[in-house]
Amino acid sequence: MKRFFLKSRKALFAGVFIGLTALAVPASASLSITPTIVVIEGRERFAEVHLVNPTNVVNSYEINWRFMRMEEGTGIYVNQDKSVTDWDLTKHIVYTPRRITIDPNTAQKVRLALRLGGEPPAPGDYRAHMEFMKSADKPAPIDETAPKKPTAKANVGVKVNVGFSIPVIYRVGESDATAKIGNVTTTLKGGKIYAIVPIAKSKSNYGIEGNIAVSYQDKVVGQVKNANIFSEIQGRTFEIPLSVEKLAGGNLQIVYKDFDTKKNKVYDQISVPISK
Repeated sequence: MKRFFLKSRKALFAGVFIGLTALAVPASASLSITPTIVVIEGRERFAEVHLVNPTNVVNSYEINWRFMRMEEGTGIYVNQDKSVTDWDLTKHIVYTPRRITIDPNTAQKVRLALRLGGEPPAPGDYRAHMEFMKSADKPAPIDETAPKKPTAKANVGVKVNVGFSIPVIYRVGESDATAKIGNVTTTLKGGKIYAIVPIAKSKSNYGIEGNIAVSYQDKVVGQVKNANIFSEIQGRTFEIPLSVEKLAGGNLQIVYKDFDTKKNKVYDQISVPISK
């Protein structure tokens, strides 16, 4: 029997709410969330999200749904007023509690249950984002433009909404999505070397939840977790900072693989020669 699995990733801390990107905020506003993506598939219908308050104060969060579409090329989230698919996952999944108060240095969990009430939808991925918004703050207004990091100057005297979201995906059927790494280049910004890695996904109703690793001289020098390419787009370009001062000869090895290590699935890998 094909079983449900909860895909877990390293815990991330809450910051200013801009999709999956967390910005630095005071420790009193932080929240640790695991996993950072939930995938439900097969015949099982339940999942759990674990929340940890690593601060020395009590924090409360309102839990709601948010719809976001991934932007082609950049992978940035753009807020939507409805589901990106005709079949709305939020109408078929319930969770408890809807508001959570967490004491300092303690953990709580949110339970999710999928209730179809009939036959499942057509094969593919169905996604919504579970939002954890600090109760003391009002929900951030929907911004149809790509979110941008606020500058230090902009933060002075401005009250920000603290929150975070994680994708929740119901996957129907077996994914047929494939990926191909394109022409990898390097660039220098602020004295730091970056690898520019374009990845194209096949046209599919399924997305890819992946990780990218960049190696040089048999050492991992750069990586991207949550290198997701969701079903609504067909490609992203990743800008990956490398932990080397120079590249002189040899090859860069780039591997794009499924983050679920049990699958040991590599979508693509290439070797890029580096001139001396």
